[in-house]
Amino acid sequence: MFLLRPDKPETEQDEAMFDASYKLFCERIIRQRLLVNNEVLRMGQLRQAFIDMVKANEGVDASNYRQDLLKKRLAQDFPQLAFHMPTKRNVCELVFAETLSKDALVDMLPDPSGTETTQSSELSQTDSDNETGRTKCQTTHEDTRTLYTAALFLKRLLSDTPGMSCPWPPTSENVNVTESQTVVPIGLYNLLSWIIGSTEEPTLDHYVNIDDDVHLKVLSVCQDIVYLASKGRKQTPKSLALGLTVRHLTGSSRIVSLLNRLGHCASWDTVLSLDTSLAQLTLVEGRDKIPKGFSKRTPTTLVWDNIDFGEETLSGRGTTHHTNGIMLQSVPGEPMSTAIRQPLRKGVTSFIAPPPMPIQPYHQSKRQGPQNLCQPVQSATCRMDTHFAVQAEMAYAFVKSTCTDSCTIPSWTGFHTLLQDENTLQKSALYYLPVIEASPTEMSTVNTILKRSVQIADQLELDHIVLVFDQAIYAKAQQIRWKDVEFTKRLVIRLGEFHTCMSYLSILGKRFGDAGLQDILIESEVVAPGSINGVLNGHHYNRSMRAHKLLYESLQRIRFITFMDSLPPQERAACMDVITEMECAFPDRLMDVLSADQRFDNMCSKYADFVQRRSTENATFAFWSSYIDMMQLLLLFVRATRESNWQLHLSTVRLMMPWFFAYDRVNYARYLPAYWLEMMNLPVTHPSCHSDMNVKGQWTVQRQSVHGFASIACDQAIEQTLNRDAKTKGGWTGITQNRSAVYRWILSQHERAAIARQCEINGRDIS
Repeated sequence: MFLLRPDKPETEQDEAMFDASYKLFCERIIRQRLLVNNEVLRMGQLRQAFIDMVKANEGVDASNYRQDLLKKRLAQDFPQLAFHMPTKRNVCELVFAETLSKDALVDMLPDPSGTETTQSSELSQTDSDNETGRTKCQTTHEDTRTLYTAALFLKRLLSDTPGMSCPWPPTSENVNVTESQTVVPIGLYNLLSWIIGSTEEPTLDHYVNIDDDVHLKVLSVCQDIVYLASKGRKQTPKSLALGLTVRHLTGSSRIVSLLNRLGHCASWDTVLSLDTSLAQLTLVEGRDKIPKGFSKRTPTTLVWDNIDFGEETLSGRGTTHHTNGIMLQSVPGEPMSTAIRQPLRKGVTSFIAPPPMPIQPYHQSKRQGPQNLCQPVQSATCRMDTHFAVQAEMAYAFVKSTCTDSCTIPSWTGFHTLLQDENTLQKSALYYLPVIEASPTEMSTVNTILKRSVQIADQLELDHIVLVFDQAIYAKAQQIRWKDVEFTKRLVIRLGEFHTCMSYLSILGKRFGDAGLQDILIESEVVAPGSINGVLNGHHYNRSMRAHKLLYESLQRIRFITFMDSLPPQERAACMDVITEMECAFPDRLMDVLSADQRFDNMCSKYADFVQRRSTENATFAFWSSYIDMMQLLLLFVRATRESNWQLHLSTVRLMMPWFFAYDRVNYARYLPAYWLEMMNLPVTHPSCHSDMNVKGQWTVQRQSVHGFASIACDQAIEQTLNRDAKTKGGWTGITQNRSAVYRWILSQHERAAIARQCEINGRDIS
């Protein structure tokens, strides 16, 4: 008997029960509210209202009355009713008159935030109570209808948004702020601006005007919404640029995937496909194409350097030894016309590397030196050329020597930065050249570099092109060039200033290291004991320059204070007047004071006589005075690079030569004089190149255009750009054994770096 189905409750045995209450329910609820007032109710509300009416009229608990039975009775008795099941599983069916229009249906939708129990109880109240309840909830219903209508409007705008219209792959020109606005509907942008309170301008005719920093943030959020609404099918400049930038900086697929899951950027596969397509675009357009930002018939400099990776291999063989190169232009020429390009196929993540550049064997013959170099090598003339620059250095030393704690004179770099004119050099255009898969220590590789440089000069329609090397490659390149007439005519080879500075710093460390320099730097805690060797041999360039600048200024102060103490009171007061006048004239009128004030020249003469006299009397004084002179020469050499002062550069190179001979820097002692003589003969051999360097200052790299005294050496530029980028997590690290991955990185690097730069600008406060 226990397997038999239990008897149904009396209240549920017949669907036709409770006829009296059902008729009253149909009259008050169905006819009056649904058919006459055109309201929209849920089946749960109708069932609860029916149960309440049975309880009130017949005194029976009908809570077990099934909802499907009530729906069946209503569908039979009222065929004009429509039943709609929402997509959400936890929401009851909607019941309304089938004659209700869509707009009216939206207006009459019930409040989704209200509970069915509360709303159902309202249905069973008297007519007066119903009227009071509707009045109470009228504001909530109006807000819901407004938000729902706005959501439908924005959904339609998002579906009609075309997305990015540029051909695949997008380049840096297609991911800027202007292009980002083309994928963002005006209504979405203005709505977010109204929500965050940035504007109260009620218009949909144009983008509302808001602050620049808020504009970038709103544009970013809008692009996320566009990307999310299309489920990733419509890419935006942000989704592509941010994903590629993160890959460029970190090389981490996990970070890109995390940002993608949060809706901020494209997927890893899409980013990898974009990187591959950018590399393929370079191959399709050809390596002979003039890079973006470069022009023909414009002075150009090529910088070549080695790039080595010490991969962990079993035997130690097979590690990477390649040659990197960058191309530089300082003066913007005529913009190149951009042709309409055909889109490439999307979704391609694998890349097939092109065949390697052939390296033709080079057979050495008898060495040949430079020809027809007959410039006099007198140092007195060069000292005269540096006289005005030395005056500025002496002014800095004098003013800093008398500074107190409240002194406003900056350090050496800031001092000369403030002395510069507001007009700075044009920002240099920089392009990463395809890698040469061979070590530059081989003569065959260097010969290939020279041939490739001549080909680039032909592409740019130049009669000559400037090459910059470190000393090791410079020596081999000159041995090849001096034996080839075409190379001698078409190529001007320069020695990198950055590596020359490092070699000169090692001379300072060798001369003064064991004489107390090492102890001074460690005891004063300027340099840590573990870093002292790198500072003394010049390998830690920044640390070494900082340490020597501090020691130079300290010794200058001690020597100048000693000089002031040796003067009679009247002359000491006169010198203090000159120093006070220079301090007051800094920075606007300082150079005018130095050139016009005879008292400053007299003070410099007395100071020089004092140093010479004390040096003959005291050997220790003479020894450390030589440190001051050598360091001052190095600062003049650095200053020439920072200011792009060609004449000061040549003069300081000439004055630095004897020290390379004195301290057995054999390679620089051999090739630095040849370099100086060739540069001095440029007005004869390459007059246009001499004009570009001497008059226009186009022999350094300007990486920013905000302030002066910021040019850097060409060999330092390749260390800070290509070599550094190649050895980051987003560079060659981990992929050096994969030739296709390396070539993809090289071929897309210039465009990827430009996109990363656009992303950086877009994400920075530009106000």
